[in-house]
Amino acid sequence: MKKLTLIIAILAIVSAGFANAVEWHTANEKTIAWDAVTTLIDGNPIPANHTLKYRIYLANAITDPDKTNAALLVETDQLSYSIVLNTEGKYFAGVQAVRYDENNVEVSISGINWSDINGEYTPNPFGIQHFIPTEMPKNLR
Repeated sequence: MKKLTLIIAILAIVSAGFANAVEWHTANEKTIAWDAVTTLIDGNPIPANHTLKYRIYLANAITDPDKTNAALLVETDQLSYSIVLNTEGKYFAGVQAVRYDENNVEVSISGINWSDINGEYTPNPFGIQHFIPTEMPKNLR
């Protein structure tokens, strides 16, 4: 009975690890996309005279896994953005909604939805990794 309980516990831990696993995409450029924000956190619609923009962040998965020093890449009114990586490494992308009033004054910001957090807002966690290509072999004979 102890062995069966131990096996079930190990399988539960392993399957939980796979459920939260981050899928790594190797590329020097990756387009991310998200759904438009249409409501406030209380469920009410965003006022008609207010506008929304989105801030795109990038955090180094190795040196900043807690995302405390994430870099703000851009603010856009689009629902997608192409991230270009020039530095080798592993990264998580983040998106934040920013609301502006009729005078274009920032009035509120949302939390950041990070690409590696499995849940309602990111059902398929992912990261972006970039590796600088090696030089081609020389003196091919």
